[in-house]
Amino acid sequence: MKTTLCILLFMPMLAAAQTAPAWEEARKAIIADYARHQSGARVVEINGPDKRDAILIAVRYWGTTLVERADKMRTRDKVWVEYRLVGERWELQTVRVYESTALADIEAPARERAQALFAAAWKEKCEGYDIQGVTLDGEPRYQLETTNDPNPKRWYVYRVKVAAKGNGKFRMSEDGASYENVTQNLLLWNPADKSWSVEQRQLRCSFTKLK
Repeated sequence: MKTTLCILLFMPMLAAAQTAPAWEEARKAIIADYARHQSGARVVEINGPDKRDAILIAVRYWGTTLVERADKMRTRDKVWVEYRLVGERWELQTVRVYESTALADIEAPARERAQALFAAAWKEKCEGYDIQGVTLDGEPRYQLETTNDPNPKRWYVYRVKVAAKGNGKFRMSEDGASYENVTQNLLLWNPADKSWSVEQRQLRCSFTKLK
């Protein structure tokens, strides 16, 4: 008897859950949320759902958007949308961007050019070490400064290997020994003269002695 009563009590809720908002409603919610919170932003495309989770009183959709901001920068955002069953009605609970990747609007310099810039920046940079060469490892990664500035800074992040010989002029430097510094360095785009420069704050003389 108790089992039958419970089923009867939950029947309206189960019926409502069967009419939970579809992905198309979630798409509209995503567009409206960008319009409300990012002035001037334009949603170029929305792909999904990448995933859908549903329980008796909640449904959540995951999707991916391509967004063009007011400054014409583009980002690829991963978003999720959640609806909750309140009484017999589904209500939008949240639209959240949980991952955002800036898309490059400028190309990285030629590899030879980038290597030459880093080599020049490292030359005579570190007391106690004579720089032997700088090599690039892998492909650079684009990075956009997160700021409200209408002209945010743009970098390419490189993984670099700096080879050096110790000259004994620093207490951590053994004369004639081989050293290596594996690190990340940034090339900053200078829009005024359309050139690249090495971000000096990333040049740290943290060498490891090779066996």
